[in-house]
Amino acid sequence: MSRAILLAGLAWSAATASLAQAHDAPPVVTAASSAGSAASIHASMDVAAPPAVVWATLIDCEHATRFMPKLISCKVLQKDPAGRWEVREHRLRGGLLKAEMRNVFRADFTAPRRLAFHRVAGDWKRSEGEWNLSTIAGGGGTHVDYRTEVAVNGPVPVALVRQAVAKGMPQAMLALRRGAVSRAHR
Repeated sequence: MSRAILLAGLAWSAATASLAQAHDAPPVVTAASSAGSAASIHASMDVAAPPAVVWATLIDCEHATRFMPKLISCKVLQKDPAGRWEVREHRLRGGLLKAEMRNVFRADFTAPRRLAFHRVAGDWKRSEGEWNLSTIAGGGGTHVDYRTEVAVNGPVPVALVRQAVAKGMPQAMLALRRGAVSRAHR
């Protein structure tokens, strides 16, 4: 029975991801990581807002639920007084096997160009990656590049993890774009 549920979840995730991409969402590339036990995710897009505005949107923990579809809450647990890093806790909606997932990670900031993150604690076995922002359109735009490798604790197939993360990525990227463009016009 659980195998049937997993297969149904994979099919639904793939259909949802395809639908999101059909509506001008940025393409998302997924694969098994080189380590084999984690999913590798890559997405990129252009945003019609300067890097400083996209950066401000990206690091805004208080409003992160606006661009992360599965995020329930974002909490800063520890902060560098100089603003170079933070330890954050994300609580996310899970799936059939676990209703809520907890991810505690350290985010290292190189404003307004790079946010690198890696797992410190929580339900993930592996969660690391980066957001890179580069200037385009003479400074009026930003190219956003996102890469991550994730794996959850427990007997969850890598393909299922890959599909679950990839499913929400187009929505997250589009919501980040909308948030940054809206912030730029304030």
